[in-house]
Amino acid sequence: MTEEIKKRRVLNFETVGSITAMVIGMCALFVAWDQAQIMRKQQHASVLPVVNIDGGFSTSADAHVMTLSFSNDGIGPAIVESASLTLDGREISDWPDLRDGLLPPALHEGFESNLDTSIGVLAAGETSNSIVLTWSINDERTAAFEELKSRVFSSVNQGTQFSVCYCSVFERCWRTSADYAAKPNPVKQCEDAGEDVVVRLLQTISSNG
Repeated sequence: MTEEIKKRRVLNFETVGSITAMVIGMCALFVAWDQAQIMRKQQHASVLPVVNIDGGFSTSADAHVMTLSFSNDGIGPAIVESASLTLDGREISDWPDLRDGLLPPALHEGFESNLDTSIGVLAAGETSNSIVLTWSINDERTAAFEELKSRVFSSVNQGTQFSVCYCSVFERCWRTSADYAAKPNPVKQCEDAGEDVVVRLLQTISSNG
């Protein structure tokens, strides 16, 4: 009996040892997985882009200027995949559509345009003045320019929105709009990539200016 009890004790110790080794191995595996997740989050955070959209109006001694710009205030490059523009809830397709829907008639012609077609990738800290429209000053245009500012800032035009979809180098994507109160909204992917209103505006603004 004594020998049999000893054998059982040995087997019990071996069983406990095996279970302990399995538990330790599982714990080590979990720690390694957890560390990998932390490192991955740190990698993503180290290249996080934050794209902001800004529109502005200014008047100098001889010109009225309207500007649409993009800036990357994050710490990594932003790959701008697409952009969209709605005016009073209706999607804008090209420059004549935007001109006729937004600009007063006195501003339809006689402007100079400075167009930046290189907004595909924004480096950290970079700003791109994508569209700059400049009108020389006269009384009719001054009144029309003030009307334009009122249209843009009016609460009636809450359905007017400009938004872009952009991704990080790790293909995490967000959609953001020209709304200071809104934060970038994470999305799985920029599904409308290629349907870029900025490109369409750039393609049509010169021939219709």
